[in-house]
Amino acid sequence: MLTFRQLEFFREVMRSRTTQAAAATLRVSQPAVSNAIRQMETQIGFELFERVGKRLVPTPDAEEIFRDSEAIFELYNVFAQRLESRKTNTMGTLQIVCTPPVANSLIPPVIRDFIADRPEVRINLDSRRIDGLFESLETRRADIGFALNPPQRPGLKIEELAKAQMVCAFPPGHPLSEKLAIAASDLTDYPLVLFEPASKLNLILQDNYLTESLRANARAEVRYTSLACLLAEARVGPTLVDSLTAVAGRRYQLDYRPLYPTQPVSVCAVVRDTEPPKRVLTAFLDAVRSSDALAGIEEFGKTEDVLP
Repeated sequence: MLTFRQLEFFREVMRSRTTQAAAATLRVSQPAVSNAIRQMETQIGFELFERVGKRLVPTPDAEEIFRDSEAIFELYNVFAQRLESRKTNTMGTLQIVCTPPVANSLIPPVIRDFIADRPEVRINLDSRRIDGLFESLETRRADIGFALNPPQRPGLKIEELAKAQMVCAFPPGHPLSEKLAIAASDLTDYPLVLFEPASKLNLILQDNYLTESLRANARAEVRYTSLACLLAEARVGPTLVDSLTAVAGRRYQLDYRPLYPTQPVSVCAVVRDTEPPKRVLTAFLDAVRSSDALAGIEEFGKTEDVLP
């Protein structure tokens, strides 16, 4: 079986017609080239060149072998370019899964900026509730997940990217707009859009903010922050969402105020803890860490020292 190195020597001799010129191009000795050609001829069982003075004249068989071998070098060059692209994180595939609040706010603009100068990167984005997110990572259908306040899970590593907080969302001109922050007592006179009792965001609020009387004020209950914002926008009632949803994109015609006391919520990345990440995944996670959306949630600040 011929080696790729033998084909390289053969190719350069075909181009230059002398072993000396081929050796100079390959940066090896002239005897090394001559020996490689002789070994190649011995292996295949026939001569490739006629020796005419100091020149090597290829046989018709050699001409055909040369043409056939070009496809090998073209494939090798493509492969080498793809390796270089992986080295610089400009190609690869990335499977991302997010819980809906993160999928609808943080990730889309990060993907837009990330692939702008990486045309060969292919991304698959899925939105699932937290149990589905964990399952996607554990079954290797996803490379990385993003969620709010995910619980610990064996085999998975959770990194807090930023500390968001819950905010009150309402249409512009609503009486709540006069407040610097919204206490639970400020909402007692209004119909509300709240989350289903078993939802993650409801669990964040129920211990330190949501009272039974506020729960009784629920005009509508939803599962996802996007629906909560749409209902608040339609003036069904104020709602409580995470500040990431409030900041990212400013897609809803709503005003927002932080809650008093502050109700924190962690924005987290989740990966498998049993293997090193792909290079493109590491680069994407760095892009998420430095995104404007994560920086923007800090604008709401802490509210312990604000009197609502």
